[in-house]
Amino acid sequence: MNARWLQLGAALGCAVGLVFACSFNPDLSRFEPCAEDGSCPTGFTCLAEKHLCLPDCSEESRCLPPEPPDAGTDAGPEEDGGVDGGTDGGVDGGSDGGTDAGVDAGPPFSLLTQKLALAVENTPYSVELQAEGGTPPYMFRATQPLPQGLALNEGTLSGQLNTPGTSPVKVEASDSADPPARVNAEYSLRVRPQLLIAGPMTLVEGYTGNFYTEKVSAIGGIPPYAFTYVSGNLPSTLPLGLDGTVQGAPNTTGNYSFRVRVTDSDPEEPQTAEEQLEATITSAPLLGTVISTKSVPAARKGTPYQYALRLMPSSALTWSLKAGTLPPGIGLNTQTGLLSGTPSATAGTSYTFTILVSDGLLTNLEKSFTMRVY
Repeated sequence: MNARWLQLGAALGCAVGLVFACSFNPDLSRFEPCAEDGSCPTGFTCLAEKHLCLPDCSEESRCLPPEPPDAGTDAGPEEDGGVDGGTDGGVDGGSDGGTDAGVDAGPPFSLLTQKLALAVENTPYSVELQAEGGTPPYMFRATQPLPQGLALNEGTLSGQLNTPGTSPVKVEASDSADPPARVNAEYSLRVRPQLLIAGPMTLVEGYTGNFYTEKVSAIGGIPPYAFTYVSGNLPSTLPLGLDGTVQGAPNTTGNYSFRVRVTDSDPEEPQTAEEQLEATITSAPLLGTVISTKSVPAARKGTPYQYALRLMPSSALTWSLKAGTLPPGIGLNTQTGLLSGTPSATAGTSYTFTILVSDGLLTNLEKSFTMRVY
């Protein structure tokens, strides 16, 4: 028995001093000495070399106190596991989950186009609807019939609209997700009357030494209009006014060509238009009377029209329509030569007519004109 005790003590000594030579030098001071006759209490045996009573060691009994339970030793790694689990779970799960979910979802699908560009009648129109977010590519469709002349193809509204006014445009946009995200929008499309310089393209003939006045007019857009001189050789004695009036006292003869710009009063987006005009200044006729009007302004369907034909010198003659037809809605004042009325003719139609000026006796003057109705 004592031999086994000594072996266990040696094993402990070796375990404690791993880096030293294995030696056995146990501390036996806590054990009682043997009796003089070498006897010891029950359960102890006298170790003769030390004369001490040592506890018996058998296969069933243990000489050393029980080792600490494994649970205590394993608790450290489990604590590590708790730390690792908490750290890993918190960092990995929170970071990965938050990042992946944000990237995958992205910004929500939406339509960027808030308002449609203004359109102008009889002018090609095109506007691209813009969307963002969701899953490209995007698809667009009209949810009600589009205004006549307008089509929606791959997100682009295009065509040519010929009727002024404001019309609703309802569309649905969707992305390529499964299921797709959908957004509906309703726009107002405003088609404006096209602004044009009506003329006359060739101004009334002027005469040196005589006061001159002519009025350049415009149609379409939104009045009032503002006219400006762009370029050309219009005499300085015949300035162009803001209202389109050309007036003054010409002192030199010649043929003049100049460019004029007009701007309307559209509060959203003013229109502009330009036109090249002509004017002739000659010497006043010495004898007789002439029709000094060279051309007549264009008209617009549904818009009041007024333009006076003129003679030089002014005379009390009778005006009449000799040939051709005036646009429906336009009449001729036989006493003054005033063309006036509200044309109802089909837009885009031109009318050529011949005017006769007569005193019923010897004076008979004729001139042909063409009036275009827009």
